[in-house]
Amino acid sequence: MAYINKTRKLLAKNIIYWRTYNNWSQEEFAYKLTSSTQYISQMENCKRNITSDTIDRLSKVFKIEPHELLIDRPNVKSSRVDRK
Repeated sequence: MAYINKTRKLLAKNIIYWRTYNNWSQEEFAYKLTSSTQYISQMENCKRNITSDTIDRLSKVFKIEPHELLIDRPNVKSSRVDRK
């Protein structure tokens, strides 16, 4: 089993949290981030090493401060948001 960095897990959990908080599907979020749904999925599943530049982009799209992506939050019950 591969080791997954604690910070990467925390970022993934927060990306899911803020995406669902805004009621965005992965597709809608990818559009806002000017990215692909595959990239969003990889970030949310801890398969991407997220750079500080990406953290900055994420915080701008979510309209939050970058450090808010590193707060330990409860797990989201469902990360599924239907397309609009």
